[in-house]
Amino acid sequence: MKKIKIAIWSINVFLVAIVIFLALGKGTATEPKYTTYMVKSQDTNYFTGVVQADEKNTVSAEPKSTDEVLASTQVTNGQKVMKGQTIFSFYEDMSGEINSVNLEIRQINLSIQEANKNTTKSVDDQIELAKDQQSLADAQDKLNKLNKQQNRVVTAPISGTYYKDSEGNSYIYGNPVILGNVNEFSLDKVKVGKDVTVVKNNGKEITGTYSQKDAIPYNKGAVSYYHFQVSTEETLPYGMHVQIKNKSLGYKIPASAVKDEDTVYLLKKNKKHKIILNLTKHGNDYYTKENIKAGDKLVLF
Repeated sequence: MKKIKIAIWSINVFLVAIVIFLALGKGTATEPKYTTYMVKSQDTNYFTGVVQADEKNTVSAEPKSTDEVLASTQVTNGQKVMKGQTIFSFYEDMSGEINSVNLEIRQINLSIQEANKNTTKSVDDQIELAKDQQSLADAQDKLNKLNKQQNRVVTAPISGTYYKDSEGNSYIYGNPVILGNVNEFSLDKVKVGKDVTVVKNNGKEITGTYSQKDAIPYNKGAVSYYHFQVSTEETLPYGMHVQIKNKSLGYKIPASAVKDEDTVYLLKKNKKHKIILNLTKHGNDYYTKENIKAGDKLVLF
């Protein structure tokens, strides 16, 4: 009987030992905990814009006086023009004034010819000759102005496109650019010279560049706004509404998650997975556009 009790006691001790062993073993098998960083969505800024002319100049087809008439319009609506190109020509009969000045010029020339025949000119003769020469210059200048007035032309003040609206007003529109505005909180996102993606109203994407940003804001409520311009190589039609999308650097990865400049460890089910990435460093952080996505957990070291 004593041997049986000893055997039962030994079995109980053995079972307790197994339970303790299993408990301790389970504890030591727990996976280590890691400090992680969750990858966020790519930081992309969107603005809206509309295609407008960088300049707009009025060109008048109205006569300057009741005696002047519009002689011709030398452009058609929507035509491209160059700076200095004639847009309108006018005519005003200035023949009476022109004939009078021409007669004056002939008389002055005769007086100058007579003065030049005298080879020994006194001081008074030289003074009179100088007066005649000045009078001749003034008369010729007057004649040029009369000729311009008689055949006045209006030229394009800039290179661009000629448009005549439904009310008969005429304009020269400059180069089409995208105009937008940005509030004071996002002002640092608009950097002159930086490339952007322009999304047209049909969804097609083209490349643009921030070409101008106002230094002086305008107020809208309690927030300041700034106008900016985006230029594109592709000519866009006036009035098109577009989206302006800053090009993203990619997914941001903190430096503490990077080993050897190109290696990160992705944590899945408490296990580390080594990944080699094409990383670009900006400031204290790294960025990548491949082989990673928002929500991934990276191990920090």
